[in-house]
Amino acid sequence: MKHFPSIVLACALTFPVLAQDANTNTATADIQAAGQSFQASTATLTAPLALTNDYIYLTTAQAELPDGGKAVFNFSVTNAGDYQIQTMVCAPDESSNSFFVNIDASPVDPDMIWDIPVTAGFETRVINWRGNGDSSTDQFTPKSFKLEAGAHTLIIIGREPGTLLKSLTIFPAPPEKPATP
Repeated sequence: MKHFPSIVLACALTFPVLAQDANTNTATADIQAAGQSFQASTATLTAPLALTNDYIYLTTAQAELPDGGKAVFNFSVTNAGDYQIQTMVCAPDESSNSFFVNIDASPVDPDMIWDIPVTAGFETRVINWRGNGDSSTDQFTPKSFKLEAGAHTLIIIGREPGTLLKSLTIFPAPPEKPATP
């Protein structure tokens, strides 16, 4: 049996409460106006990503794109538009706080690294993209994905061990605020 650092264990023992839609366990779920939630257990996983205690995590040392495994979530949207993703994650320290992420295509390194601000147990975080930024200043905060109506695939690839993903919600992005003069 593998031993996890105590901080990871602390994250695993934190029990967030999230509403789960009855459609969550279907292979493809349609986004409603308020968004669609998925538990980690609904993902199709490829090693070295694994599911334990209802969260996804990387079972190896830090991984590059080809070696990080995959968590795939299938969903569909009725209306074309911009969408964002809110998650329940545990990112206990600066060495355990990132995944690669994209929709409908494999992520690209380093642009599509999701740097997660450090958490104290499981906390809500919206997906960002590093882009031209760095690990402490992402370029796309939050990241909005422009989606056509129809079926889509969210792909999350492991990057740092000890980063835990418990659930996510894909929802229409709020309208952009107009620039102030």
